[in-house]
Amino acid sequence: MRKKVSEKIIISLIYDDLGHLKIVWGLNMLGFSSNGVELDISQIVFSLMELNTNDRRLDHLTNEYYDRSYQVNEIASNDSEAFQRLATEIFNWLSTERKKYRKQL
Repeated sequence: MRKKVSEKIIISLIYDDLGHLKIVWGLNMLGFSSNGVELDISQIVFSLMELNTNDRRLDHLTNEYYDRSYQVNEIASNDSEAFQRLATEIFNWLSTERKKYRKQL
């Protein structure tokens, strides 16, 4: 049986992903190519939340995750509280998606 990962750890991963994405997208906006440097932390988050992104019913998750994450570009790099709020909002959205997904199974 799989041990449940705490909400705090998943939010922390999302928070770290937001920081990484802000750097990567910022470099892209400055004209630097960041091909191949994305970490795909989102896939780890999906897995920990038992969201099977190979299931066609969840095809939308990756795009929506990045759409929601893109808001990080409006946040100052040193505003850790805003990063934390956004990470929590994304976690809450994913939790809702997980509930919907489990009902379909």
